[in-house]
Amino acid sequence: MRLEVRLAGQGDAEQLSYLIARLKSLNEELDPLFKTVNNLHEVVQEYVRESVESDRVFILIAQNGENGEIAGIVRVEMEDRLFYVPRIVAVISDIYVKPKYRRRKVATLLLERAKEEAKKRGAGMLIAVYPANNMIAESFYSRAGFKLLQVEKYVPL
Repeated sequence: MRLEVRLAGQGDAEQLSYLIARLKSLNEELDPLFKTVNNLHEVVQEYVRESVESDRVFILIAQNGENGEIAGIVRVEMEDRLFYVPRIVAVISDIYVKPKYRRRKVATLLLERAKEEAKKRGAGMLIAVYPANNMIAESFYSRAGFKLLQVEKYVPL
């Protein structure tokens, strides 16, 4: 299988929305603290539209070069850490690979291309954000060399 990785555009919005909605639903299955909103698909469509239009966000698509099917996506947001060096960092907020493409290094390819694109855009660090109970993500990012950066805790209000 030949994979091509490219930047997403508005023409990809429908497929991106579907995949990100699947990811958010999966997060809910893994941890009930990530209960999705009732209008998830509408919220995701707006999220994708804003992401594709933003100069602070990029989404990469891994596409099957043989049939054009999207195998996986990664969404990365550029942030300014005002008080720290490096100031500009790239934050992976969403990464999703369709089940039939898993265990084929699609996520690894997306991660490598995300690093390249983030560096081009001036980032000095790549950060991954994911639910604490997502052991698949924990294992993936640890194998890729990611280290613990900060801890986020919550209390219900």
